[in-house]
Amino acid sequence: MQNDTHKLSITKRFFIKALISFSVLILLSSATQAFTEIELLRADLMRIVNDEAFQAAHVGIAIQSIENSIPLFLYNETKRFVSASNMKLYTTAASLLSLSPDFIYETRVMTDGVVTQGILKGNLIIVASGDPTISGYFNNNNPTQVFEGWAKTLIAKGIRRIDGKIIIDNAYFNDSSFGAGWHWDDMSSCYSAAKDAFSFNNNCIALTISPGINIGVSATIAIEPKTGYVKLSGKIITTSRDSATDIKVNYVNNSKTIVVSGTIALNHGNTVKYVAAKNPAEFGAFVLRETLIDKGIAVNGDIFCTRGGCNKVKDLKTLIINEGPSSPTTFAIYRSPKLSEIIKVINKISNNLYAENLFLTIAKERYKEGNSEEAALAVREILKKAGINLEGFYIVDGSGLSRFNLITPHETVQLLSTMAKSSHAEVFLNSLAISGEEGTLKNHQKGTSPTTLLNIRAKTGTMAHVRNLSGYVTTKNGELLAFSFLCNNHNVPGTVIDKLYTRILARLAMFTLPDPD
Repeated sequence: MQNDTHKLSITKRFFIKALISFSVLILLSSATQAFTEIELLRADLMRIVNDEAFQAAHVGIAIQSIENSIPLFLYNETKRFVSASNMKLYTTAASLLSLSPDFIYETRVMTDGVVTQGILKGNLIIVASGDPTISGYFNNNNPTQVFEGWAKTLIAKGIRRIDGKIIIDNAYFNDSSFGAGWHWDDMSSCYSAAKDAFSFNNNCIALTISPGINIGVSATIAIEPKTGYVKLSGKIITTSRDSATDIKVNYVNNSKTIVVSGTIALNHGNTVKYVAAKNPAEFGAFVLRETLIDKGIAVNGDIFCTRGGCNKVKDLKTLIINEGPSSPTTFAIYRSPKLSEIIKVINKISNNLYAENLFLTIAKERYKEGNSEEAALAVREILKKAGINLEGFYIVDGSGLSRFNLITPHETVQLLSTMAKSSHAEVFLNSLAISGEEGTLKNHQKGTSPTTLLNIRAKTGTMAHVRNLSGYVTTKNGELLAFSFLCNNHNVPGTVIDKLYTRILARLAMFTLPDPD
């Protein structure tokens, strides 16, 4: 009996050992499978990185799983790169973390005067707060809709004439109009429009150029918004069908005269050229005055600003006390859309002015100083507090226009991972363009399956010899990955780099990481 019990004990131990060994084998097999899948992915991606189009360039890549923080592929991930518009990811992330998605701007219409028999005896004062949305983008494609609303409010208060100045209080920001490292020869381009606390129509003027009815006839040019703020000089000649269209648009020195020249083919259709307005606050005030007059309100006074290129008001409070018969009263308030909507304009269509004004707003709200130096400090402080390592990060503006801005793939993926795990994850993700569908990604990833395209949300970053793309891709089994592809100093067309990015993203979209559990 004792011998039988001993035999049973040996048998039991044998089966336990066998079971343990079998379990270990299963775990090792599962782990090996996961390891193999990642190694296969890395080998595939490395073959793409070794493409000859990348050979002359400075390339960096980081790809990481959001859920478990597994780095799937790293290549020059800690090297520094010119950010271009990938800097907008940092600006918008910092804004959500510091201001909240519900933050709004307020622009106030005030007066220091009184209304007597339809006459406003005093100044009309616009108190700006950095809002970039007074444009057609959020206002039914009508750039003057906000101004028309103000005119309607003044008329409802019985005002038919303003016997005073139009004063723009744009002192909310105390920054230079153009950022450090911005190219001087871009200054007339809309994407380099000057920053200002009172911004109107993206601080830009659109020229819509249409061919004449016959060859040799001058093209017609329509200005939007319709304004006398700028004058046009020169002409564009209509040429034969299918001939080259070559249009040049430039300012005459520091004047408000825009010289147009060149040719447009008879069958070319409309061409739109966007020109940055000089002195944004004066430009906005000028169009405001035109709008008031158009709606039946006479304006007798000149335009003044607390900052910028128009007539200066050295001390607005002193002016009000000395000239106005009463304390300032508010006639109207324009409230912007929420920040959650504003950042869509920044990240989906890469609007630089929106990014710059938001960048300065972060500093103003945090430090009471609306300038780029304080904004750079604020963004760094906010992101470091969120747990992002910024050793390779250098920032001088909010849009990425400056070549002084430097980022790394590793830090960019950290930023994306942090935001994907934050309480603002949905808002941030929704601010990015869907590949193949909208914004700067509308024409990206051509030739990729529709399902794969919908799995990609990202931000582009392009300038001469810079082609960056950072964002999120969802794998075949539904896992969210953060990626950052940075390419500087390439000597091939940007579309060639895009095709390599497309190959990487298509591979990631089909990737499945086995569960080691």
